[in-house]
Amino acid sequence: MIALPRTSTGRIALAIALSALVHAIALFAPLVKLPPVGVPLPPLTAKLEPLPKIAAKPAPPRKPKPRPAPPLPADASQPAESVSAEEPQIDAEPQPPAIDEAIDKAVEETRPAHPLPKHAQLTFVAYKGADFAVGEMRHRLEIGDDKSYTLRVGMNTTGIASIFKSYESDQQSSGTLTAQGLRPVKYSETKTTSKGKESLEAKFSWEEKVLSFSNGHSMPLPEQAQDIVSFLYQLSQLALDRSTIPVYISNGKKLERYELAVGEEEMIQTRLGWLRALPLRKIRLQGEEGLDIWLGLEYRLLPVKIRMIDRSGQIAGEMAISEIRVADE
Repeated sequence: MIALPRTSTGRIALAIALSALVHAIALFAPLVKLPPVGVPLPPLTAKLEPLPKIAAKPAPPRKPKPRPAPPLPADASQPAESVSAEEPQIDAEPQPPAIDEAIDKAVEETRPAHPLPKHAQLTFVAYKGADFAVGEMRHRLEIGDDKSYTLRVGMNTTGIASIFKSYESDQQSSGTLTAQGLRPVKYSETKTTSKGKESLEAKFSWEEKVLSFSNGHSMPLPEQAQDIVSFLYQLSQLALDRSTIPVYISNGKKLERYELAVGEEEMIQTRLGWLRALPLRKIRLQGEEGLDIWLGLEYRLLPVKIRMIDRSGQIAGEMAISEIRVADE
């Protein structure tokens, strides 16, 4: 049994020491992870499949060359020999495919070379700034046999950060998977902070071409518009052989147009090790917020790092991949 100090000075010193010990344990303890949601998926390791190539623009089908008319006979008074329609003709050059086959081939070439997995679980470490871990973010993608999809993103503070500022959010995007990629129909978000709970929702009405918000406002819906969750996975379905990519993104409150600059391949360090990644950066004016995204070249162009830039140009926060699990069945 430990004897307690008899003097008030000793008791104060002991209290200070115990308080410092508790804070040290909270600071250096590993991040607390929530239990996995749903059926666990196998881990995706690097080079599990051939590296995807950046999609190139399909070449237009070759037009058939006009065939020369048959030469006239030496004696114009003698009719030329007729050729039976059932007799095969041999051409000097191979003929181009039929129109239907050419169209089918062109459509096939425009399909993404790196399709989305039917099931995916991605876990990110959330940082305040670039190096102070404050939480965890979890993505779960499910694509059904009927081509419907559900994408859910959960985030919460962990460790010592949760003591000073509690934060939890749940975002969900649902819609269909088309030949051009994800097409959201509904987006919702719920946040829980020390100030209370906040919820919002956006609906994409593609037939009427209207985007409606839960606050009662609505606006015209442009083609290929995405919500703030689905666009992270839609990027892998786009042709990335251009210098910039325009995208329309809704955060559930408004719709914004972004211009993303496609950069050169980079090596980034994560808890999975060094990864080959393709960076895309929002082109921003002075005083605007920024967004940088890295797509994993060895991981089907799934997002592996996300960075938020504040209005002053400083790093506001980062999400770096720590685990990837996928399954196609």
